[in-house]
Formats: sequence, C-alpha cells, structure tokens
Amino acid sequence: MSVARLKRRFWSAYALGGVTVVAVVLFWQVFAAPRPAYGQVPDSGMQRKIMIRELQTVNKKLTEMAGLLREIRDTQAKEVKERGPRHDGR
Repeated sequence: MSVARLKRRFWSAYALGGVTVVAVVLFWQVFAAPRPAYGQVPDSGMQRKIMIRELQTVNKKLTEMAGLLREIRDTQAKEVKERGPRHDGR
C-alpha cells in the first residue's frame, strides 16, 4: 500500500469516529435530558373549594331522594293500614 492510501484511510477513519461521537452526543442530549413540565401547577385551595361545592350539591340531591323515599314508605304504610293485612300469608 502506498503512503497516500494509508493517510486517506486514517483520515476517513478519524472523520467517521468524529461523526460517530457527535451523533452519540446529540442522541444523549435528546434522550438523557428530562422533558420540561408544561403542566399546570395545581391550586389545592381551588380544588378543595370545587370538591366542597360538588359534595354540597350531592348532599342536596341525596336529601331530596331520601325525602321521596320517605314519602313512598309512608304512603305504602298508610295503604297497608287502610286495607288491612293480606290473607295469603305475606
């Protein structure tokens, strides 16, 4: 082999090594760096107020439901008292 050919191989190997190092460094920066957090910082006070408001709404609805169930129970009890007990054993 001639000296010029050896120098060309040396420099091509050197350039290939340099490109490889640059590629590894770029990939390392992309994959090793933590991703920035773009999320919203939670406001616990506001979340608590919203939860309390929702719970109050649910409590009102449950109170209405309990009232309706009491009315149904009382109505059925009144009907049973008016017509008397059943004769079929129930």
